[in-house]
Amino acid sequence: MESKSYRIVVRGRLSKRLGSAFSDVTLERRPGQTVLSGTNGQAPLASILARLTDLGIEPVEVQGDD
Repeated sequence: MESKSYRIVVRGRLSKRLGSAFSDVTLERRPGQTVLSGTNGQAPLASILARLTDLGIEPVEVQGDD
């Protein structure tokens, strides 16, 4: 099975503490947003989205390989 990559953008900069909940993906903190990226080989997209929802964080953009 081929790994698919994804990119999730959330509003605001995730703190180091919140970011630690996503140690299995790459976090890029930018002014006013945080980008989480990874592959389904690292952490399935559905799992990351569920974790964001559990923490009350709403994604503003989700992109994945087709």
